[in-house]
Amino acid sequence: MKKRLFSIISSILLASSLAACQSTPEPTKTAATTDKTPAKVTSEEVKNETTDQAEQTNASATGTMQVYYLDVGQGDSIYIKTSNGDDILIDGGNNDRGDDVVAYLKKYHVDDLEVMIATHPDADHIGGLDTVLQNFDVKSVYMPKVTHTTKTFEDFVIAVKNEGLKLKEAKAGVSLALAGVDAEFVGPVTSYGEDLNSSSAVLKVTNGENRFLFTGDATVKAEQDMIASGANLQADVLKLGHHGANTSTSEAFLTKVQPKYAIVSAGKDNQYGHPTVETLQKMQAQHIQVFRTDEQGTIIATSDGSTITFNTDPAKIEQDTVKNNATVAPTVTPQTATSQGTDTSIKASVDNPTPGQYGTIHLDVAGMSGAPFTAVFHYKSKDTTYTGTVGTTLPVKISRAAAGFEVLIDITVQADGKEYQTQTSFIPQ
Repeated sequence: MKKRLFSIISSILLASSLAACQSTPEPTKTAATTDKTPAKVTSEEVKNETTDQAEQTNASATGTMQVYYLDVGQGDSIYIKTSNGDDILIDGGNNDRGDDVVAYLKKYHVDDLEVMIATHPDADHIGGLDTVLQNFDVKSVYMPKVTHTTKTFEDFVIAVKNEGLKLKEAKAGVSLALAGVDAEFVGPVTSYGEDLNSSSAVLKVTNGENRFLFTGDATVKAEQDMIASGANLQADVLKLGHHGANTSTSEAFLTKVQPKYAIVSAGKDNQYGHPTVETLQKMQAQHIQVFRTDEQGTIIATSDGSTITFNTDPAKIEQDTVKNNATVAPTVTPQTATSQGTDTSIKASVDNPTPGQYGTIHLDVAGMSGAPFTAVFHYKSKDTTYTGTVGTTLPVKISRAAAGFEVLIDITVQADGKEYQTQTSFIPQ
């Protein structure tokens, strides 16, 4: 099946290279409105709901662009209505959110999509895109030149093929051929191999004097490469990378982007602790107003080319989260973990050492309750990294893992400024 999937991918992959766009001056400050979207919207609720904001979308004034950071729980999905009436969709949330994304688009009177962008193959970004492809006429689909072995990715690729489309490569320097706005990819700058997050497509959209940056799950390493490329990264609105995790949004990147507003797309009370305290501290320290889908539902930004307004007030950052505006240490590019503590301090186990393919295992790490950990699954075809919290069970869907091949799991716990390592494994059947 893996060979078949690669065959499908190679048959539809088409690279594109277009000219870069020019930068423009900064806009004025925001003026907030009061229209709010519910935190969780079912397909039926969206179908029956009519809002003033939806009417505005259907009859946008000349020069007006609207950006909808859709509430899809722990994932990303962003819909853009350009001033020329073109429709762009960036990601589609997780597998169980496809119907919600379709319902949102229908609510906003979308009849087709000029551009669909899959920032990278993680399920919480592309899981719902196959459903969108089945419900709308899509003109073009962009994605970085990366692949994955999951059924979610396979479903997406097959859906693209079934629509008679070819994947266009999303990479730095490629522009979208749309009237009324400038839209250019500023990342990925280079190939990151199997590092899917670093491979994220990063899109900059300019409407008049207003600029928006959409980062997928781009990591600190990817941010460093974008800075080194010399691209103009300045943007008024920044969608924080990786749902506000501390593996993205470095101090250096914020200095280059200089955003006035930051958007966090995350699930309410998610198990990953997104957005992290460290990230929120950075926003507070640089006086960046934050909007969060986990607290405020769908965030709508309206640009008239000079001013950006939002459908809700900025989220409040609790003072106990940012004590005395404490100085935040610069984010360091993650390096290969080396044990500096006692390995016997932590223990790891899986609930099923012989799971079936496409099954779900539950990883438990014990010993330093509340500390964050990373777990690297060494599959036969690639390594995949997950994050979790000691003392909280981490469910992992293993998809089409090679039967009979022992999958080692290297776990690294960070606590008290040190790193502690342990290991466990399972054998798919």
